[in-house]
Amino acid sequence: MKKHHRKSFAGLAVIAGCGILLNITCLAAEHDVIIRNGTVIDGSGSPRFDADVAIDQGIIVAIDSLEDAIGKTEINAEGKIVAPGFIDMMGQTATPLISQPQSVINLLSQGITTINAGNVISAAPIGSDKEWKTGFTSMTEYFHCLESTGIPLNVAQTVGHTQIRKIVLGDTNRRASDLELLAMQRHVKQAMEAGAVGLSSELSFPPATFAATNELCALAKIAGESGGRCFTQLRNDGDRVLEAVQEAIAIGSKTSAPVHIFHLKAPGQTNWGKVPAMIQAIESGRKKGLEITADINPYLHNGLGILAFIHPRHFSRGREKLIAELEDSKIRNEIRVEIETTSGWENWYQYINGDWHRLIVGHCSLPKYMDEAGNSLASIAAAHEEDPWETFFQLASVNAFVFPETMSEENIQRLTQQPFISFSTDAGPIASKQLSCHPRSFGSFPRLIREYVNTKKVISLEQAICQATANAAKILFAQKRGELKVGWAGDVIIFDELGVTDQADFKNPHDFSKGIECVLVNGTITYQNQKYTGARAGVILRGPGYQSSNIPTTKTVLGNTSSFNKIETVVHEFLKEHKIPGASIAITDSGKLIHSAGYGYADLGQKHPVETNSLFRIASISKPITAVAILQLVEKKRIKLTDRIYEKLNMTSMLNRVESDPRLVDITIEHLLQHRGGWDRNLSFDPMFQSIRFADQLGIPPPADSTNVIEAMMTQKLDFTPGERFAYSNFGYCLLGRLIEQSTGQSYEEYVKQNVLSPLGIHSMCLGKTKLTDKNEKEVRYYHPFYSHSVYAEHSNVPVPSHYGGWHLEAMDSHGGWLASAKDLAIFATAFDDPDQCPILSRQSISMMYKRPSGLAGFDQYGKPKSVYYSLGWNNRTISGGRTNQWHSGSLPGTSTIMIRRHDGKNFVGLLNTRVTPTGKSLGLELDRLMHRVANLSSQKESAPPR
Repeated sequence: MKKHHRKSFAGLAVIAGCGILLNITCLAAEHDVIIRNGTVIDGSGSPRFDADVAIDQGIIVAIDSLEDAIGKTEINAEGKIVAPGFIDMMGQTATPLISQPQSVINLLSQGITTINAGNVISAAPIGSDKEWKTGFTSMTEYFHCLESTGIPLNVAQTVGHTQIRKIVLGDTNRRASDLELLAMQRHVKQAMEAGAVGLSSELSFPPATFAATNELCALAKIAGESGGRCFTQLRNDGDRVLEAVQEAIAIGSKTSAPVHIFHLKAPGQTNWGKVPAMIQAIESGRKKGLEITADINPYLHNGLGILAFIHPRHFSRGREKLIAELEDSKIRNEIRVEIETTSGWENWYQYINGDWHRLIVGHCSLPKYMDEAGNSLASIAAAHEEDPWETFFQLASVNAFVFPETMSEENIQRLTQQPFISFSTDAGPIASKQLSCHPRSFGSFPRLIREYVNTKKVISLEQAICQATANAAKILFAQKRGELKVGWAGDVIIFDELGVTDQADFKNPHDFSKGIECVLVNGTITYQNQKYTGARAGVILRGPGYQSSNIPTTKTVLGNTSSFNKIETVVHEFLKEHKIPGASIAITDSGKLIHSAGYGYADLGQKHPVETNSLFRIASISKPITAVAILQLVEKKRIKLTDRIYEKLNMTSMLNRVESDPRLVDITIEHLLQHRGGWDRNLSFDPMFQSIRFADQLGIPPPADSTNVIEAMMTQKLDFTPGERFAYSNFGYCLLGRLIEQSTGQSYEEYVKQNVLSPLGIHSMCLGKTKLTDKNEKEVRYYHPFYSHSVYAEHSNVPVPSHYGGWHLEAMDSHGGWLASAKDLAIFATAFDDPDQCPILSRQSISMMYKRPSGLAGFDQYGKPKSVYYSLGWNNRTISGGRTNQWHSGSLPGTSTIMIRRHDGKNFVGLLNTRVTPTGKSLGLELDRLMHRVANLSSQKESAPPR
């Protein structure tokens, strides 16, 4: 085949001001990725051509003959097609990608690099009554969850009509009042401003089917005003499909919102002849200037929950109520007669011509049918010697996923040829092979090429790719995507044109397709050799209504304006790189507060900025505070560092009553302060995160409090002999908190506030609470994308946000429970700058607080002092000239903090309301580096000394 190259001006330069074009011999250009020797089908619909493709920083920079260039990564695509990544117009949800990025494999293996998610039921918004389960309510916060760890492919997101209707109206069968409609519109507007690409609806299923056309128009109008689109699954795909198409067109006509119809089809043999009229109606609307598009997937079988076979009116009181009623034989008989004899609604039984052989059943959770996946309902009934209707109702009790064969091959071919058609899987990421899925989940796009390009030659490969990429990108407002062009995103797939084939069927729906050899998402190889590489280079493709705003900054104390502006720039870049919602930073120099500022958002959903007095969970920075309280009690001669902790807590008799490690009695207060008590969480576990385990052990309702934890730990064997070495232990500081209470007769919080914080003028610090509903009014919201089982008895075994119920903060008071502002902590750190003037500790105690511990905790096996050691509540690092920096960091899901006392008289504090980053770097270490850089900027220094 003759090679056709698109020429570029690589190797040429224009002499400024002369207009002379000269050939310049130079070193070979280096690119991040070069795809060599491939046949490019660029997505525009134009004929294929041979060329190399170069990508830098995720962007295509050349499409040409690049034999003189060098790629850091080079891919040989000889004999293969190089094309834009496919776009799945019905990608359902991106949520599994947060905690199970490998679930993307079914999409990547088809060549999909972008999905349109949130179809009908979107992950956000969430009603406030469900917030305890999600940790967020808004689309803005949901997008942050996706971005905070990185996603494997690109995601566009719609806001679901069903989702919004449930929040405002529930599952009820009634019209929305004017006030309710306004509330629904507000949800749409907020989602569009967050970056949703439009409103999506599924009018054939309850409760969306209860909505009148004017409700859809009112919501589509808001989406349209934001520049978005109305995505809809028709109210009826069968007997009244023409009327449903007209309704969708009318919504677009009345609201000026472009309309996209999800998986356009006409199930049921009596409806197959309506497809030409459907196409004509759409084309007629398009000729009138309306933007109307649709997608299909290339299968004869639909995929749906079997409850869809039941008339929508039965869902008016909710799905759970209906399932409970199915136990009643009278109601079963009524439903059966209705299904067999009535029409005018989405009657799937009639669409399969009343033939149970044409209904394939997927994976079912009922034990008796567990091995029947891929068989027809008729064959399952026969195998179990049941009436098919009995089998139907048993499957309905768990809403088994089924695949009715209702489509016409001729219509699929006819629709595939239409220029307004794009393609979909109607699947999304598949997180588990235990989940029932349609073969389209793994095979849609390869099947399109195998069946309708290569075998039946319904359309050319160039046209198929155009519809699956460029056309789809335009529908999703995905700028500079969907085609291979210089300056456009590097979403690229490499595949074997004749070898592409789908493997999945109803018996084996999880089988990978073949022929897709390499997938790059934003220039990063994400799928190769039938494996997901682990890359997370995807981005959120926000719609045209996105209201981007500069990261807010609040400040009350400044050094000089020039210095502050530099710090502000650095911090904003840091927040942007690591997708951090909010931060608070404070700096002192020579005993004076010179900088205190909040950056970003304390609450993303409400767009509340971080203020200088915003409170953060400071996690383990609580330990230096507890250590100071202990040293005060030593000064007051109420305790000695050499005292044995269990004796001081009057617990030795309890130790004698249980089967305890005899070494427990040897643990001293000093051991605990220096993390030498004998517990090593790397060898056993961290007791402070065992709320359920210990509650079960003691026979009490969870969560276990600090006293319960101490009692349960009496039976735990130590990991090493007390005093022998250093091993970080939250539990040791839990014991110290109880010692403060035992020695003072006050609560831990009361004593610390009165004796440690108040003398420094700190009055806003307090202990935090676990639950979001108990959040302090000045406290920020925390953002963490992962979930844990609730530690609370009322939500036993229920997944909840890790940071709002996955562990018990109240039990962590003395080692991780404090809330503070950065300014508060900077003031605390500054208290020790002048030991002779410290209002809370004596010079002797301060010296003791930073003293190197003896033995292996402070020295190596040869007796040489370690450069880094832990003293009484502080990490220490010795640097050149005998100088020392002290610091403590803190980390909990949703929280990352650091407090540093530097040798040059500067103290600085950084608090974040997240602890994850999509960069893959350690956010704690990155925060440390940021703080040193900020401290240097505050004095115009260029070099950062070691911590």
